[in-house]
Formats: sequence, C-alpha cells, structure tokens
Amino acid sequence: MRRIGNSSPELKTQGVPCRYFMKTVIRYQLSAISFLMIALMLCSCGFHLRGAVHIQKLHIQSESAEQIANEVKRILTQESVQVTPTTKAAQAVLYLRHENVDERVLSVSDESGKQEEIEINYRVEMEVRKPDDSILLEKQIISLFRDYRFDKTAVLAAGAEEEMLREDMFHDIVAQIIRRLQAIKPR
Repeated sequence: MRRIGNSSPELKTQGVPCRYFMKTVIRYQLSAISFLMIALMLCSCGFHLRGAVHIQKLHIQSESAEQIANEVKRILTQESVQVTPTTKAAQAVLYLRHENVDERVLSVSDESGKQEEIEINYRVEMEVRKPDDSILLEKQIISLFRDYRFDKTAVLAAGAEEEMLREDMFHDIVAQIIRRLQAIKPR
C-alpha cells in the first residue's frame, strides 16, 4: 500500500524530497485552476456585438430576403434595438434584397465526367436609409464563397457538408450586416 504525504518513505527512497514534491503539486494545481478559470471566462461570454448599434429604432424592409431579415431582427432585438413595424417610427430603414444562393461546378472527374468540387455563393443586397430617404449606407452586395469536394461514395455526407456550409455562410452574412449597422452613426 502506497501513501503520499510528508512522511512517505517511497518518496525519500526515490531521492525526491517531500517539500519539493508538495511545491510541484501546488504549482500544477494553481496552473490548472488558472487555466480552468480562463477557459470558463472565455466560454461563458457568449456572443456579444463588438460595439453598440447606434440606431435605437430601426425598420427592416425585406424583398426576397426574409430568412436573413428575420435573423437580423432577432439579433438586434436581443441587443435592445427596437425594430419598428413602420418607417415613420424608425431612425433608419434597413433594406435587404435578393437573398440568393448559387452553386457552380469547379472541377469534373476525368474518368467519370461527374462533378468533384462545387462552389457555393451566398449573397444579399443591403442598404440603409433614413425615413426621409437620405442615404446612411449606400447599396452594397454582401457575397460569400465557399467550396467543397463532392465525394460520390459518400453522397449523404456531402449533402450534410453542403447544408453545414450554407448555414455557416448564412450566419456570416448576418454578422456582416450587424457589423455594418454598428458603423453607422445617425446624424
């Protein structure tokens, strides 16, 4: 039976003084606790906007971009921005238009003639104006490109990968819209 403590004969016979052993254990424990505290702080912070959106009342007008408009509205509401039902009550109007996802084949197999690599393009048009129609942010097209390899032996996995890429691109576009809204300071 082994005992660990100040009077452990095994430690002394191995040439390691007990005092040194205890200091080393305490040092490792403090390092582990520090690491866990930093990890806990980083994990608990969650998603926060980098800066505040200076527009307090915003109307979102969507034309063929309802999915992105709904997500932007959800995030802005969480950040205490009032999303108004009409343009008259708003400080600014966010126009989201033409949400579109396209695919194109990047490479084809020499042997089978089937697609091997596919590119996905996710884009939306945005513009921000005041209710009096003066421009706060000129019309911009936000466009993201991702590509993936299509494996004909794992069709289900390729479909899941494509869906995951589309979801990531969707969240990236929403984050870019939010960052651009943060940069606007209404006069």
